[in-house]
Amino acid sequence: MNKPAGIVVQQRMHHPDEPYLHADVERHTSPAYLLQRLDRGTSGVMFFSKREDVNARLTRQFQRKRIEKRYVAICEGALAAPRTVDAPIARTGAITFGVREGGGRAITHVRPVHATPRGSLLELTLETGRTHQIRVHLSAIGHPLAGDWLYGARNAARPMLHAAEIAMTHPLTNEPLRVAAPLPDDFVEEARGRGIRVA
Repeated sequence: MNKPAGIVVQQRMHHPDEPYLHADVERHTSPAYLLQRLDRGTSGVMFFSKREDVNARLTRQFQRKRIEKRYVAICEGALAAPRTVDAPIARTGAITFGVREGGGRAITHVRPVHATPRGSLLELTLETGRTHQIRVHLSAIGHPLAGDWLYGARNAARPMLHAAEIAMTHPLTNEPLRVAAPLPDDFVEEARGRGIRVA
């Protein structure tokens, strides 16, 4: 499914009455096994499976790093050259994380698509899956995610991060499977307002 921004994926401990996506999916398909989680402000591809055995096979693919996830983001400032951020991430507060020695290893590959002084369109792939990994790594290199008030940028309505594509092996047929989600309108408008070209 293509998750809109602003929706919580799972129930939060201190917000028991807050609507959340997993419950909504289970109202239509039960059971629904959640393969991965996206932050509230992030839009894009999410996977639910109807069967426990299928979920187990997909989980193994995740653990063995056989599932590829591609994200698209808008960051602050002109980031013109590709780079790999290999920096450990650890919890720094109740809801925050940061680059810290002794944290879990985290690797993010960053490829600029179009850079302007007002912001850059990026494609990102992850070798690891740390909480807030993209957000923390972009902030650490001085190009925080546009709209990410938690990590240093407030001038957009939400964190401009979109889970664009997941590639995996189909758990039943073993055929290659690739699922993509188009960029939402607010993301495209934010990019164009900064003079960033989007396809």
